[in-house]
Amino acid sequence: MASLRFHQPIAWLPQLSQGLSLLLVGGLIGLWSMRLLAPTPLPVPVAPLPNSPESGSAAWRGLFSENGTTTGPIVLRGVIVGSAQDSVAVLSVNGAHGRAYRVGSEIAPGLRLVEVNARSVTLERNGVRNTLTLAPRIPPKIVPIPSH
Repeated sequence: MASLRFHQPIAWLPQLSQGLSLLLVGGLIGLWSMRLLAPTPLPVPVAPLPNSPESGSAAWRGLFSENGTTTGPIVLRGVIVGSAQDSVAVLSVNGAHGRAYRVGSEIAPGLRLVEVNARSVTLERNGVRNTLTLAPRIPPKIVPIPSH
């Protein structure tokens, strides 16, 4: 009569499965810790639509002219308000891309940024101060998807 033969259990198999399980659990804990403890991302700035009227830009055309030369249109694109000397304004001069200027820095020859507030900045040339405000935000239009 034939005898039944059972194979010896593989001694390292339980240790291997336990080690892989620990690695999996550790990886999942690390992944979820990073996701839950990560800082919330900043909102993406919304670019103005092309050919849209921006508040204050027309009023700044030719402003601060000196000896017949003009700085050109200055558009306030954004502000970062900190302490009095650490605040920053993002300004676009002559239709160029926005550039960050710290309080006290010179934007154009003789034109300085003197103050940054939550919705406006103050520029000064030859002792004359003018305030430029941020354009109001226009919320995007949401168009419903037609149902079929």
